[in-house]
Amino acid sequence: MELLNPNKGWVVAELDKFLAEWRDWLRFVSELPDSPDYNPQTCTDAIKDGWENIRKHDVLREKTLTFLATNFGGYDFLFLNWPRPPHENNMVRKAVVVPGWIHRLETLTACIDYARVPDGFWKEQGKKMVEQLALVAPEKAADTAASWLRNPFAK
Repeated sequence: MELLNPNKGWVVAELDKFLAEWRDWLRFVSELPDSPDYNPQTCTDAIKDGWENIRKHDVLREKTLTFLATNFGGYDFLFLNWPRPPHENNMVRKAVVVPGWIHRLETLTACIDYARVPDGFWKEQGKKMVEQLALVAPEKAADTAASWLRNPFAK
C-alpha cells in the first residue's frame, strides 16, 4: 500500500472522519423500519430501507471510494473476496452491508503506518532542504539541516 497524499496527518484525520460517519450510518440504518417504498411482491429486502436512504448510502460509498482512490495506491486488497464494484451486496438491507465498509476502513487504519510514501515526494523534500541550505551561512545551514532532518514536514 502506498500513500499518494504525503500529508499523512490529514489522511489519517479524514479516515477517522469516514469511520465515524460509517459508524453513525450503521446506527441509523440498524433502526430503520420497513419503508413504504417496499412491496414484497416486486422488491428485494434492500428496498425496505427506502429509496432516499439507499441514495444516501450510495453517496457515502462513492465518497469513500473516491477518498481511497485519491489518497492510496495498492488498496485493492481491501476488496478481495468482496462483491464486484460497488463492492457490496445490493440485494440486502444496509444494516447488513455497512459493517463491511467499517471493517475495510478499520483494516486501512491498521495498515496506514506501514504505507509507503512515493519516492518523488522524498526527492521534492530533498530539493527543498538543499534550497534552504543554499540561502544561509555554513553554521546556520548545519542547524537548518539538523532541524529539517528531525522534522521534515515542518514548514
